[in-house]
Amino acid sequence: MRSLRMFDTVSGRGSVLAISLLMTGCARPSQMTSGQWIGDMGHPGAAEHMEVSIDSSGRSARITVPSWGLDKALASSALAGSDSLAFTTVVGGDTKLFRGTVHEGAWIGEAKQGTETTPFALRRLHSLTDRDWGAIVGTYRTEDGRHLGIAPFSEIGTLPLIVDYHTGRIGPLYPIARDRFLVGHSLVTPVFPADTLEFTYGPAMEVRGLRFSERDHPPVVAPRVATRDEEVQFANGPVTLRGTLTLPAGPPPYPSLVLVHGSNAVTRDVFGPWSRYFAGLGFAVLSYDKRGTGHSTGDWKNADFPTLATDVLAGVRSLASRNDIRRDRIGLWGASQAGWIMPIVVAQAPREIAFLVVHAGSGTTVREQGVLYIQNELRFAGLPEASVAIGTRYQMLDDSVSRAGSGWDQLQRFYETHRAEETWLWPPRPADDWFRPYYRMLMDFDPSASWKRVTCPVLLFFGELDANVPPRESWPPIERALRQAGNPRVSQVVSRRPTTSFSKLEPAPVTSILGCPGSCRVTSTGWPNGFRIFNDNASMHCFRRARILTLIRVLAARDMNRKERRVYAEITTRAEEAPDV
Repeated sequence: MRSLRMFDTVSGRGSVLAISLLMTGCARPSQMTSGQWIGDMGHPGAAEHMEVSIDSSGRSARITVPSWGLDKALASSALAGSDSLAFTTVVGGDTKLFRGTVHEGAWIGEAKQGTETTPFALRRLHSLTDRDWGAIVGTYRTEDGRHLGIAPFSEIGTLPLIVDYHTGRIGPLYPIARDRFLVGHSLVTPVFPADTLEFTYGPAMEVRGLRFSERDHPPVVAPRVATRDEEVQFANGPVTLRGTLTLPAGPPPYPSLVLVHGSNAVTRDVFGPWSRYFAGLGFAVLSYDKRGTGHSTGDWKNADFPTLATDVLAGVRSLASRNDIRRDRIGLWGASQAGWIMPIVVAQAPREIAFLVVHAGSGTTVREQGVLYIQNELRFAGLPEASVAIGTRYQMLDDSVSRAGSGWDQLQRFYETHRAEETWLWPPRPADDWFRPYYRMLMDFDPSASWKRVTCPVLLFFGELDANVPPRESWPPIERALRQAGNPRVSQVVSRRPTTSFSKLEPAPVTSILGCPGSCRVTSTGWPNGFRIFNDNASMHCFRRARILTLIRVLAARDMNRKERRVYAEITTRAEEAPDV
């Protein structure tokens, strides 16, 4: 008999559960064992995320343990006792056995692979309907003004996450009851010991608030903020754009923000945490499905930046037509590709945009930004300059194929010549791939002409280690253009990090997302793998909430008087000198 101690994250009690490795008899798992199980496998300090999905019959399961090469690997039930559960799977000729005791929604046991034995601890998840998940989505605020949000973030997944806007933490939610959740510390680190989240309900079963219990911290109680979500639609010529207008608590009229998309096929759900954040600050927030995605018509693959800018402007004008919106306080917020689109909107309608907030927006052409991205990724991966030169040449050859529609054979020969030595090289995209005419339409776009016409207040954020939008090359063209525009109301903030060595960096809030020791940008150990999904968002999570809040509120004042301009200058100076968190 062997025992394993597991911390009961719901009751807070430590319990010892016996695990018998001598199974007596064969019993079919009950209905209480089917469904999704989630937890950790490994020893303290060296555990990893583990997931098991058991079918309704209890006879088969899908098991995910990355270090064992299991990715939803099919497993069959094995002999087990009446209070036990066991599954076996065979991968590459190796049999792996997962066996342990089931008690009150916990499955505690050991996994065996050859002579290796590793403990695991899983919790069975409670099945929630879409309506159940939707009921908890919202903004929550503590008595001292700390905001938390529950919202989906489609770049990460379809289910809502919890966001602590004070610390920058983003955590996945694992339901163990309709009103109780385990909260992971990040998206890729082990689950246990998990924090807990509980919701309180009113007489009509409406969510009234939450209680968030984190390790080593007193519980946080946050009533729900009375924000409201309204389904809206607006037209841009033949294209119908549909989205959500999130209205803040309090009386109208409200200042407002239109959230501007980055690249690719993204819907309003890519903005989930930001909609909740800005609504909590008192802004009405419009997020919509990009043309050709979600419930919007049209096709983003055939739309250049000026066309996408007219979509944004149509959203601005739909807000301006409402009685509950201040038409002189409508601003734009966006990241990555939005940095090329937003100045076009201002150039098209300078009197209709009150301010811009840009995260990781490039002042270079699209083609130049792509080359910089390749160079920085290879350098961050520690490759020699000879490899960087090969990557640069390869990218330029690929760009030439997209621009001219010819030269693919030369590109293929270059790839075949270097791929054995430079194993990171990616196969060339086919000459007739849909992306090439799309990229041809965008690759030489230069945002400088639009930035020269921007005279409203502008707030820009960059991450120093962002390979995708490096500030050293991305900011100067914007700075020159704004200077030519005679725009003095500009603040540029860079999260300064001295090195790409994770072990030498102070933790930044983005590490709460990835579970990696500190960096505002996470790079891979080789191209093209890694956490590139976060590149566009790297600089978003590197700044204090108070700093962003104060600057945005100042930016919302379109026509500042002398005192406001002095305050703005002082805040900008403090923001640029303040340490990153």
